[in-house]
Amino acid sequence: MEGTENNLLKVLLVDDEPFIRKGLTALIDWEEEGYLIAGEACNGSHAIALLKEQNYDLIISDIRMPGMDGTELAEIVKSGEVSTAKFVFLSGFYEFEYAKSAIQSGCCDYVLKPIQKEELLHILRRIRNEIQKEAGGKRDKRICEKAYLDRNLLALLCGKYDEINLNYVRNRMGLRNEIKYIHVEISSRDDNFSVLPESKKREQHRKLYNYAGLLMKTYADHVMFDVAKLTDCYDIGIIYCNSMAKEKGMSDEEWLSWFLGELKERTGYVIAACAGSTVQQIEDLESSYRDSAMTRFLRFFKNNDEKMNLAAYKKKPTDKNAQEEYYRKELDALVHAIEIGDKIYIKENSGLLYHRMLDKSMDTRLMGMNLQYFLYRLLGLAYEMETGINQEEVMQYMQEAAFAVGSYEFSGRNFQKFAEDYSDYLQQLRQTSVKGMINSIEAEIEQNYADNLSLKTLGEKYYINSAYLGQIFKKQYGCSFKDYLNGVRIRKAAELLLRTEEKVYEIAEKVGYKNLEYFINKFEGIYGVTPTRFRKKTKQSFV
Repeated sequence: MEGTENNLLKVLLVDDEPFIRKGLTALIDWEEEGYLIAGEACNGSHAIALLKEQNYDLIISDIRMPGMDGTELAEIVKSGEVSTAKFVFLSGFYEFEYAKSAIQSGCCDYVLKPIQKEELLHILRRIRNEIQKEAGGKRDKRICEKAYLDRNLLALLCGKYDEINLNYVRNRMGLRNEIKYIHVEISSRDDNFSVLPESKKREQHRKLYNYAGLLMKTYADHVMFDVAKLTDCYDIGIIYCNSMAKEKGMSDEEWLSWFLGELKERTGYVIAACAGSTVQQIEDLESSYRDSAMTRFLRFFKNNDEKMNLAAYKKKPTDKNAQEEYYRKELDALVHAIEIGDKIYIKENSGLLYHRMLDKSMDTRLMGMNLQYFLYRLLGLAYEMETGINQEEVMQYMQEAAFAVGSYEFSGRNFQKFAEDYSDYLQQLRQTSVKGMINSIEAEIEQNYADNLSLKTLGEKYYINSAYLGQIFKKQYGCSFKDYLNGVRIRKAAELLLRTEEKVYEIAEKVGYKNLEYFINKFEGIYGVTPTRFRKKTKQSFV
């Protein structure tokens, strides 16, 4: 059984006779049996010192030695204070009674002197199988625990968690303040990686995850595999806390540079990272995760994509020249038009804005800065909607858009088309989001307030339970649907009273009331006077 030094079982030989230790070393092919002689000691005290320096899997010890003998050493090992290694005595026939209690307790095996090769091999193979079986059970348990932890972490990252998820992560990881999510992936711009077949890419993806776990040591649980779940993305996620850097005497930036450098050296590929914003509690990890996701798409405009932080795109530029050519105000206006679906504004201004940015003789960096800000704002529009939005779908859409907007072939006409298409895309997303649904219902009430509107008819139209819709309405506006509808109707009636000379009963019917007395009562309830008095009093104030 051949293996690398990392997976061989480590053996500590303990005997006061050097020739015995050398004889044991030469007696069998230890590596062939899956072992490595990793240390030698002349007595129990010497062995304890070595056990404190590194972990061993097996201790083979003589019984009688000067100073601390084998039985005393076995008792200390049995207590688990310095080691959990298996123990084998080298026992002469007359020494057997001396070690009998330790041997019979089951904590030790023994090999009788003179040592026979076959007997030693038999014991070593049995112990190796025991260790591997125990390790397998522990490994399986660790895998299950890690999978459960990752599931709870993912719930936090997606904002779809409950107290059970929160408490499990809090108790398992003990996360304090100053935490953030860091997206790490093998760069899609690494030519050596991009030409690999899919099976090899997945193999390297797994190696990236394993290397990250080794580098993180006691923080290995903070590494997550394939979090983004995007096509052609081979990523891991890091739940970063500032103690990681502090323990190495580094700043956050220095730690990330060190971490990425180590991963690059071990994998042989360019490693890219996108850090989310720092948050103070684990409940806010979703915000950091979203920032990291947004940053990933903005990265397509940078020549060097190894590290990126979203904070740069949330701040106003400080350089005077950059301020002159940084079209934040104009881009914000275009984003607003896209949000509300103002196709006329988009048509008249988007292409012109694109050409103005180009005509300013902007260099690639400044042009990229404007486009990055634009995409960041657009992605934010989708993320600001309430739950129900498929974030992976939005990411994929924006990834394709980012490539298109950043390409050399892109034109003002295409920029306009992209703005129009994204506006339509947002409208589609709103149909699947609670906030979007409420906005649509609000617009419908504003337009069709005189119709026979009810929670039942609106619920049927928007495929939602009428009782649930009523709850959402109360939460959104602080009043019932009926009170909201009455408020809109009475406001419209007040406008008609001032703008027209129509009779009160005509206005009542026009805004949706068949019962005049009921209309007057509702009007008085809101304005404090009757419709007739309201018209007269208001008109007099303008004379």
